[in-house]
Amino acid sequence: MVAFSKMDAVHVFLFAALGYLYLKKKRQRRTWVHPINTARHTHGHFVTLYRPLRERDPVKFFNYLRMSIHTFDELLMKVREPLTKRDTNMRAAIPPEEMLVITLRYLASGCSLKDLHYNFRIGRSTAGEIVRKVCQTIWETMKDQCLPTPTDEAWLSIAAGFWERANYPNCLGAVDGKHVRIVKPLHSGSLYQNYKHYFSIGLLADANYNFAYVDVGSYGKDSDSTLFRNSTLWNDIEGGNLNIPRPAPLP
Repeated sequence: MVAFSKMDAVHVFLFAALGYLYLKKKRQRRTWVHPINTARHTHGHFVTLYRPLRERDPVKFFNYLRMSIHTFDELLMKVREPLTKRDTNMRAAIPPEEMLVITLRYLASGCSLKDLHYNFRIGRSTAGEIVRKVCQTIWETMKDQCLPTPTDEAWLSIAAGFWERANYPNCLGAVDGKHVRIVKPLHSGSLYQNYKHYFSIGLLADANYNFAYVDVGSYGKDSDSTLFRNSTLWNDIEGGNLNIPRPAPLP
């Protein structure tokens, strides 16, 4: 049997008390939802701003999300099902309508994920997951409708438009590149730094006030010719996959 002195007993008691207080404080700090985010249903912009604008001011609604209420509802109808998640015993899922509002506000304003965190009362990482998920869903759901491979008739219609508007015959499109400013990706060196000395990602587009073909993802350092040579458009032209009409004589 080990005998404890009075001083040893005091030390043991103090260590036990400190350990208890530390664990209690640690448990109190670890919350499932940050206190700021618990007010999402009462103070988040989805409730305090989006809904009043939708009900009372269509003009400011357009300015807020850069699309009309009718267009928003049409887009929501297309992405609602793949964005719907089941509620769990731990928490209720964020509805597709709110996810779409968060994403459109991010795209329309260029705000940061931190801004979304404070405005919509959701976690910063949750905001990033929502934006990625919604953008991916929109692309997968609507790419065949919005950017279908042109048919012979569509190519001829494009050529007729260039002849009518620009007096330029047998032209199937105008191709140009756009530097989209981005935050420098980790461990990327100077790959995304362009000649204007900021970081960007390349967007290659065929435009006659409409996009007939897009290719996104090249390095900011790439020139227009390199962009074109490395694009899926070039590969499809070389592979004969674009239904391009046969050569025709000049008018």
